Amino acid sequence: MSCSLRGRLLRVLVVLSVLLLGTQLPATPASAAGRVPATPSGLPSGIETLAPYVPNNSCSPGTRPGTDKLAALLRSTYGRSVGTSRACNGSVTEHSDGRAVDLMLSARNSTQKADATALNSWLLATDRSGQKFANARRLGVMYIIWDGRIWSSYRTGDGWREYNGCASRTTSGYDTTCHRDHVHISLSWAGALGSTSFWTRTVAAQRYGACPASGNNWAAYSTNARSTPCPTHTRLTAPSTASAAYKALVPWAGYYMKTGSTTGTPVRAWQQALKVSQTGSWDSATVAATKRLQSRHGLPQSGTANTATWRAVLSEHR
Repeated sequence: MSCSLRGRLLRVLVVLSVLLLGTQLPATPASAAGRVPATPSGLPSGIETLAPYVPNNSCSPGTRPGTDKLAALLRSTYGRSVGTSRACNGSVTEHSDGRAVDLMLSARNSTQKADATALNSWLLATDRSGQKFANARRLGVMYIIWDGRIWSSYRTGDGWREYNGCASRTTSGYDTTCHRDHVHISLSWAGALGSTSFWTRTVAAQRYGACPASGNNWAAYSTNARSTPCPTHTRLTAPSTASAAYKALVPWAGYYMKTGSTTGTPVRAWQQALKVSQTGSWDSATVAATKRLQSRHGLPQSGTANTATWRAVLSEHR
């Protein structure tokens, strides 16, 4: 066999080998890049300012219109469960006033992690007009927590930063605490009300939640929002000489509580003050004791812990 023929055969074998090897390589899954929600058309040239931090300061269970719309968008995009409203248990979370969603995606699943990464990139991307964090601003996103890190609209210079010591909490037992099994998104009041340009095509002004009444630390139940921030408020504190019941009540003063909406520490403090079993649940015994308290003070017997009833219980234990 001539050298030229051997050379041609060798080149043919090399080409065939490349082709065969290429067919054996696994194809990259379509989901590897992750999916993103559809960006609406007809958006205005203007855009919302970055949302300031407006924490949960009331127990206002139930979701808001914008929260429901975002949850529906995420469900339709990812086909995953999305949590919204949550019973009030004393923790400061926007779930308790209807301003947060939890998209159930796991950082331990490669496809779900790709989807979460793509979603966060979509939220924080610069749009064609050069607007930074465009979709987050148009949705009213206040902060995002995912896979042990947090991004917030009021600290954009810090980018993604460690959340809650999660860098060292790597075991699966911390997956919920460190948000490795879900993406948490908290919304501004404008975002939660559904008034932002993502939904309305009109740029929304900032909105704010209810304000605590004098002598209370928590705002009353409210379904509305304000156009201005709450005025400076002096927190109620318990003097060192106060009763144990009063000291337990003060941190929760004004916290709205009723059957089915509240559990945990605030309820137990109330039950301690009214001398009923401390179950941590707003049960029938607690309702009855609350009505007796309201009757003693000439208040409507609603069986709920509203602003006037809080003033009554505090006055009895001061």
